[in-house]
Amino acid sequence: MKAKRMIIMLAGSAIVFGGVFGFVAFKNHMIKQFFATMPKPVISVTTAKAQMVDWRVVVPAVGTLQAVNGVDISGSVAGLVKAISFESGQDVKRGQVLVQLDTDVEMGDLRSAQAELGLAKTSHDRNMKLVRSDTVSVAALEKTEAELKVKQAKVGGLQAQIAKKTIAAPFDGRLGVRKIDLGQYVQPGQMVVNLQDLSLMLCDFTVSQKDLSLLGIGQTVRMTTDAWPGVTFEGQVAAIEPLVDAKTGMVSVQARFPNAEGRLRPGMFARIEIERPAGAPVVTVPGSAVAYNLHGDAVFVVKEEAGADGKTVSKAERVVVSLGERKDGLVVIKSGVAAGDVVVTSGQVKLEHGSLIHVAASDPLKTAAAGTVQ
Repeated sequence: MKAKRMIIMLAGSAIVFGGVFGFVAFKNHMIKQFFATMPKPVISVTTAKAQMVDWRVVVPAVGTLQAVNGVDISGSVAGLVKAISFESGQDVKRGQVLVQLDTDVEMGDLRSAQAELGLAKTSHDRNMKLVRSDTVSVAALEKTEAELKVKQAKVGGLQAQIAKKTIAAPFDGRLGVRKIDLGQYVQPGQMVVNLQDLSLMLCDFTVSQKDLSLLGIGQTVRMTTDAWPGVTFEGQVAAIEPLVDAKTGMVSVQARFPNAEGRLRPGMFARIEIERPAGAPVVTVPGSAVAYNLHGDAVFVVKEEAGADGKTVSKAERVVVSLGERKDGLVVIKSGVAAGDVVVTSGQVKLEHGSLIHVAASDPLKTAAAGTVQ
């Protein structure tokens, strides 16, 4: 009796569990069939063609501008400022007098020395005439000649000292802000005014030693500054430091830039671009087409296939690519994509290998953004 009950219980359990497992299997089958027969969504994307271009790579650098000639003008002797012959910001010529220091004491000493020089010259001339008649000795003549030279040297020294009291412009240029006042007593080396020759600007920058072979004297250099956005200044490489910095591996370079309009100023920071020689044509795609991944960079290439209804459909195929250099929004493709291939430039987030796509006339993100701007 007990055995019969056990058999009935086992049979009932088998029927129940069998029904459950059967239902689960049936459900999974129907789910798989649903997804297998469900039509794949068509994703809207934008595309661009991979193009073969003559790729010119630039060596970027950041530099600082300085004038071809620039100096803080100062006096070499002390003195009282007697006259100031310039205005702040004035353009001056070489040799133009800027400041005159008081020379009253030196002029008095000079007049005294000149009188002594005249007396010594007269005495020497007299002895030269008398030595011919043996009235005076040769030794007396030599003594007066030595005294004459001493007086000449004294006059020359005073004249040089007086000349130092006149401060003049050492070259053509533009003055800065005046640092002294009339009647002020200035010390040797005290700054009077800054002078900069703005006709030609120099830009000092550094490049990596790996780019040293790409540089040459006279090579074209392009420069942009924050002070003049959108304006590109062209110059030439003027000097390359022969010594490579052992600590950084960098090489110092100096470029010259004409500055006839005076827009560039010393001390400005500048962005430098040195063009490398043009190499072989390369395949490029927009930078937005590349999906960067640790397992390999890839792009989605558009392929045209015949659909089930005979109509042509567009699919996106994921292709792993090898990338090169980047510039102006473009990326060099070393392998994986050929010139003429159509690549997806937006909408890749929703794509997978083999996804159906619809090529939009424009970037939907840009269109939406433009529509929000009033």
